[in-house]
Amino acid sequence: MLPSDHKEHRKNIRVISRTRISEAGAGQILVDKGTAFVAHLFGDGVTLVDVKNPYAPKVISKTPVPLKGHSHKVQVSGDIMIVNNERYRKYEPWLSGVRVYDISSPENPREIGFFETPGKGVHRMWFVDGEFAHITPTVEGYTDQIYMVLDMRNPAKPVEYSRWWYPGMWTAGGETPTWPEGARVRAHGPAYVQSGRAYIGWTDGGLTILDISDLKKPSLVSKFNCYPPYGGLTHTVLPLPRRNLLVVTDEAHADFCEEPEKFVWIFDVRNEKNPIPISTVQAESAGFCQKGGRFGPHNIHENRPGSLIDDQLVYIAYFNGGLRIADISNPYRPEEVGYFVPEKPEGQAAVQTNDVFVDADGLIYIVDRFDGTMYVLEYTGPR
Repeated sequence: MLPSDHKEHRKNIRVISRTRISEAGAGQILVDKGTAFVAHLFGDGVTLVDVKNPYAPKVISKTPVPLKGHSHKVQVSGDIMIVNNERYRKYEPWLSGVRVYDISSPENPREIGFFETPGKGVHRMWFVDGEFAHITPTVEGYTDQIYMVLDMRNPAKPVEYSRWWYPGMWTAGGETPTWPEGARVRAHGPAYVQSGRAYIGWTDGGLTILDISDLKKPSLVSKFNCYPPYGGLTHTVLPLPRRNLLVVTDEAHADFCEEPEKFVWIFDVRNEKNPIPISTVQAESAGFCQKGGRFGPHNIHENRPGSLIDDQLVYIAYFNGGLRIADISNPYRPEEVGYFVPEKPEGQAAVQTNDVFVDADGLIYIVDRFDGTMYVLEYTGPR
């Protein structure tokens, strides 16, 4: 049983380094060509960290957020970095959208373009091919954030290429929401794009598989929603194509577990028109709901091109449960095989591990939602 106090605990994990890189917590981390890109949740923009020596990471540069708000998601392709702008609370003034940077010199990222969106702005993004970015923006005439493809072939002038929305969202076009009162349906994402498909979580709308073989005309292949009766807030939809599986997370959102339980689901998609949930990943939970903060799944390692592509182990950021690693070699009976719970950061009610990334060498990077410490870890357990 995993102790539920506020000390550091680990199973089958070795700590490589622990580095204070900022005063602000982070929304996302990714590693590309020996540089970690850490997008902060509020107030500190994006920090670039040299991790070529993972035992001694060094901050290279900081890209400040231009206005008060979220710039908490980052994507990198080649020498181009994109950063979201999403309104945070009700701070003014605010300008939302996607900022584009030339990072050919990591010591001096240079803003070269901006795609403006109305309203709250862009929550998550996927950009790996240097040509198209897949984003979740607010758009006039829709109830909430939708799925949009940006043409990035001229990175100084991103333009909309196509869009898709959950049926019922386009009120300006005469559609009427069909979801239960009190539910929120929006493209949360990230949109995971692979082999002519986009896999997207829609918060209380469940998951969708979209056919984007014609990128100008995305179309629905299938959808599945566990809400209600389960807790909703579908976050990440990760395909494991060799195994015809999806790994799907429902984001924990309330402190002290004051919400229906959230799961990491395993879906069978041998017939992609009829995705079927076949199991859930279960993490040791005794005492965690009493620790404070959120407890439960958030993001997972997304098997991003250039990172570790792993369809046997799932690496999960679990808020006050730290990092959890599940073996899904038997998809009907996932087994937790490792964990790392950092010591509670000073001034926080509890640790809030927010994101995880695993590089091609198998090193694991985690960041906290509110604390500016980056951990580099190594899994030492069975495979």
